Amino acid sequence: MAPAEKVALRSGMRRVTTLATGLTVGMLAAGCIAPGGFETVGRTGVVSVEGDLAVVWDSCGEEEVTSVVMHADREGLADDEENPEVGRWDLGERNREEQVFVPSAAEDPPQLEPGRGYIVQAYPEGDVENLPGVHFTLEGVAGLEPGEVLIGAEDGSFVGTWEDLADC
Repeated sequence: MAPAEKVALRSGMRRVTTLATGLTVGMLAAGCIAPGGFETVGRTGVVSVEGDLAVVWDSCGEEEVTSVVMHADREGLADDEENPEVGRWDLGERNREEQVFVPSAAEDPPQLEPGRGYIVQAYPEGDVENLPGVHFTLEGVAGLEPGEVLIGAEDGSFVGTWEDLADC
């Protein structure tokens, strides 16, 4: 089953407030929140599934992703302030197998604000690797066309395809 089909089959998702006002994703290097000394592998991305934000990833055959962490971006923060953590979730077996996580369906869903920027990152179980985080806004995710994925890279985020997400 293709990743897009897996995402489409997710049930029990609650609506995430979104505004379909076009793609307004700012570029932000995910490295500002990534721990030092980690090797970058794979990619983290976000998609819209019936209006819900879904986090997707490909660890490129490396260690299995076991958690997802979301931070607010640096807007309004002083240089010495850390990005506020919005949520941290350990993934169940189904999420790990399907490589998809829908934050609004979690037991402790995040309260995301329209217009605010966020960074989400999938973490493998090992302690020396991470996947680049992806910077997004709800509006930017809502503006994605079917088959498009907003993908995190070491130098920012870009709109790509499922194939781009899996391009290791």
